[in-house]
Amino acid sequence: MEMKLDKAKLKQLREAKAWSQSHFAQISGLSLRTIQRIEKSGIASPESVKSICATFGIQIDELSVVEEHQKEVVPSFSGLIRYKISSMDKKATLISFSIAFIIAFILTM
Repeated sequence: MEMKLDKAKLKQLREAKAWSQSHFAQISGLSLRTIQRIEKSGIASPESVKSICATFGIQIDELSVVEEHQKEVVPSFSGLIRYKISSMDKKATLISFSIAFIIAFILTM
């Protein structure tokens, strides 16, 4: 599964060290073409991301990007409520869903 990276931040990290793409490729163990492709598209394999992060001494989440199309749909309560959430919003959504369930239960009494 490929990962989406913040390509502007990646380029900024490289340029802050005054590295050319070629030098960065040598240090990271990746090919020059791979570095060029990642900086252009922002898409990289998990293995490439690990190499890049190890080279800069940063965590993966400092470069990764969560996009809209990666969001999930939580099943609705009686087909009335639909939520689109990211993985970070699951806890808040669970709380909201629970409150909506309690309100719906009280209103049907």
